[in-house]
Amino acid sequence: MRKFTALIFMCFLTLSLTCKAAASANTADKADSSAAASAVTWSNQETGYYIILEDDADLLTDAQESRLVTEMQEITVYGNAAFKSISYNNYTAASFAENYYHALFGQESGTLFLIDMDNRELYLFSDGTINKTITSAYANTITDNVYRYASNSDYYQCAFTAFEQIHTLLSGHRIAQPMKYISNALLALILAALINYFIVRLCSASPKPGSNEILQSISTNFTFINAKSILLNKTKTYSPVRSSSSSGGHSSSHSHSGGGHSSSHSGSHSHSGGGHSSSHSGSGGGHRF
Repeated sequence: MRKFTALIFMCFLTLSLTCKAAASANTADKADSSAAASAVTWSNQETGYYIILEDDADLLTDAQESRLVTEMQEITVYGNAAFKSISYNNYTAASFAENYYHALFGQESGTLFLIDMDNRELYLFSDGTINKTITSAYANTITDNVYRYASNSDYYQCAFTAFEQIHTLLSGHRIAQPMKYISNALLALILAALINYFIVRLCSASPKPGSNEILQSISTNFTFINAKSILLNKTKTYSPVRSSSSSGGHSSSHSHSGGGHSSSHSGSHSHSGGGHSSSHSGSGGGHRF
């Protein structure tokens, strides 16, 4: 009887532990599914593109997140849109942004705006169709335009303005590029200064005189002081006169001939190099703050 009771108790205990483990696993799966679902903030039913907003660094309030999502919705006409803030990063902002984007969207059309608080850097990465418009040059321009907001800890305005300018470019309009204009103006001033320098140098340089002109311009004067004539030596030569003379003829001829030598050398050398090609998906640009 005691053995039977002990057997029943062991079976009941085993069943309880099994049910508890299954319930825990089910709860973990539901939590993971819930976390994955919460990452998708909004989805465009017409285009199939969606918005992901993950403020891991807790830079935005709930109200600011809602307003930012509203601005990001305009971009889902062209591709996916993501906002990410991080407080710790073992990699560069560029590497993190590229890897994070491809983990979310693969090579689909879209754009990601990253605020890296660890490296104190903003980074904008795009891929697919959007990358044809939001190139690395425009990514640098946009981050140049908004980094001052991040420097003043106004992270919402920083992100909002970034996505606003992205939408402006995607809709076919232009954005301000003050840094580009300043760089072009400085480059123009430098080129103008160099051109003026060479023009002045060419105009002010006199031609070098030739050797004849130098010789003709030299004035020569010879002055003799106390000139004297001095007899240094005296010689006599005797030449007798002959009555008759005869002489024989002598002729000789010499001829030389030389052979010709010709040589020819011909050679050819050719070099060929193999080609190397690599492809990268997407591009971006950033600015420290």
